[in-house]
Amino acid sequence: MQHSRNRDLDGVRGLAVLLVVAAHSGLPVRWGGLSGVTLFFVLSGYLITSLLIREWERWGSISLWRFWGRRALRLLPALVLLLVLAPVVLWATGDNRLSSYPTAALASLFYVGNWVRIAGTDLGVLNHLWSLSVEEQFYVVWPAIFIALMTWLRSRALAVALSLAALATFYSVWTQGTALRLDISTETNAFALLLGVSLAFALSGVRSRGWELPTADPLVPFVVMVAVSAFPSHGLAVDHPLFRPLGAVYAVLGVWLVYAAVSGHSRVVGSRVMVFFGTISYALYLWHQTFINSHLLGEHSTPRNLVLIAVAILVSWLSWVLVERPVSRLRGRLRLDQPSRRQVEFAEQQAAQPVS
Repeated sequence: MQHSRNRDLDGVRGLAVLLVVAAHSGLPVRWGGLSGVTLFFVLSGYLITSLLIREWERWGSISLWRFWGRRALRLLPALVLLLVLAPVVLWATGDNRLSSYPTAALASLFYVGNWVRIAGTDLGVLNHLWSLSVEEQFYVVWPAIFIALMTWLRSRALAVALSLAALATFYSVWTQGTALRLDISTETNAFALLLGVSLAFALSGVRSRGWELPTADPLVPFVVMVAVSAFPSHGLAVDHPLFRPLGAVYAVLGVWLVYAAVSGHSRVVGSRVMVFFGTISYALYLWHQTFINSHLLGEHSTPRNLVLIAVAILVSWLSWVLVERPVSRLRGRLRLDQPSRRQVEFAEQQAAQPVS
């Protein structure tokens, strides 16, 4: 299965970014940011691990440089565009945070923004890029761990081990000290990522045995996620006692939604609107907060934020059409989708073995 062609998974991406955008717009969806980012983490854990499993099963190894090259080609162009143009917005509006922008830009470019913020440095209009730092740290570390685990353990054992690791990191979420670290640190967000990883291994084990996946309607968890994200909607901060259990609820709902999108189909989740927002979800996540946190159009208000979000949607679409999609075509020229020499040799050895 080519996950990139699964319209329902694209719709899940669309839902995740719309929940985040709604939370930042001033609309009464206070927890949409938490649920949307958590859903992104679950989806990333699932998709990346599924890609690694397929490469391992086909070639017997993982080409780390090609994997990291594909990730860089997907993520860096849109990010660099943002980092180049964001100071223009600051300068045009007389924003006094321009002097600290180089530090924020470097922290975001090297994907350490979450730890820089935890250390006490405010990243201004780039504060929201902490979640991209968490994901990129996952992309750097997880493939190497995957190779080590696949060398020594079977898929079933992997799924169990990773589920236990997910529970262990969830415990750290419950016992973490400061509110900011609880919110944006890598280890406290590993729970959602590892649940996605565990789902990928579990489904891979089911398919390898020739079993059929029980189908589920993605619309049901889709609606539940939206409903739960809207409650409670006011007056809760990160250090509120409900933050921890709600984070766990969103992660579990995310697993349910991703599984349903893989096994079933919904005209709502896979609709053109949801797929459109899923397609531009990365750029929209980058740009919407940058506009909202700027001094454009005066003080914060819901109407003002909605206007700027509309502008961000247009900019995100242009980013996809003019930057992200053209750059993605370089994968073929750079041979990032081709197997390494070691992988080709493995395939030739497998083909040369007599069929018993």
